[in-house]
Parts: sequence; C-alpha cells; structure tokens
Amino acid sequence: MYLKFRSITPHAFEKKILLSNGYFSKQLRNHGSVGSDILIKIHARYTELNILWVLTGEGQMIHELEAQQQPAMQVDEFTMMYEAENRKLQTLESNVENLHTVLKDKEKIISLYEFMLNNNNNRTVTVGDLL
Repeated sequence: MYLKFRSITPHAFEKKILLSNGYFSKQLRNHGSVGSDILIKIHARYTELNILWVLTGEGQMIHELEAQQQPAMQVDEFTMMYEAENRKLQTLESNVENLHTVLKDKEKIISLYEFMLNNNNNRTVTVGDLL
C-alpha cells in the first residue's frame, strides 16, 4: 500500500533497503512474511512510514508529523481506495476459485456421459460401472 501511495516500484524499494533483486516482489506475490532484519531496514530508510502500521495494520500509515505535511484527505482517500480495491480483488479471487470448482464438476459430468456413451455402444452400463 505504501509503495503504491508513494509510487515506488518494488525494485526501487529493494534497492533502497539493500535487498536482493526480486526478494520483496516474491514476498508480495506469495503473501510471505518478512523478518525483523528487513523491518529494521525499512524503518531506517523510510522514516515517515509508521512501523507499527507495517507490523499490525493499525493506526496511520504515515507518522503524524509527516501526515500533517501531507494533505490529510490525500492519505485517507488513498487508504480508502486501496482497501476498496483490495476487497474487490479478494471477491474476484473467490469467484475464480468457485468457477474452477464448477468447471471441474462439469468436466466430471462430461467424462461420465462419455463413459456411458462409449459403454452403451458395447454393453449395458450398470451402477457398479459408474462407481
């Protein structure tokens, strides 16, 4: 969220906190956690970022003194937009999972019909054949 707010690329972020190429991007993609050593680097190089917010997600993203210099509406508006987009993404991910389940079920039904059709040409299908 902070990277988007400040328009910082993951690569630039990794460089600034002295991480190997792709480390942070991989953690983001896999919803992985970061160790205390990395949190310390983030805190040291991004002083406006509220480290308690990074750890817990509670409070303001930007320290109060820094936030006073930023238009409060800008930070709050960005936070609300980010959270709304995140909820949409979670809904879409859930929908995709449901569609995959429906697709697998339909593939099973098609396979069953194909089995019945192929065996109907040769012999009568019994309940035991279907199980």
